[in-house]
Amino acid sequence: MKRLAFILIGLLAVLLLLATGCTAPALPAPGEEVGTCVICHSDKDLLKETASPVEEEISEETSGEG
Repeated sequence: MKRLAFILIGLLAVLLLLATGCTAPALPAPGEEVGTCVICHSDKDLLKETASPVEEEISEETSGEG
């Protein structure tokens, strides 16, 4: 009887996880304010405009005579 209860609880948990995981958030309408970072960070043109090149710092300790 305990085994059946564990199986039923496990199946219920799996079904709940599947039900909540399959719901996709709705995308906002054009011009609507966005509260998530996903849309801005996935816009390639916007990323190219705002990106700054990474400058490598050269340590004085490792350069020079040696």
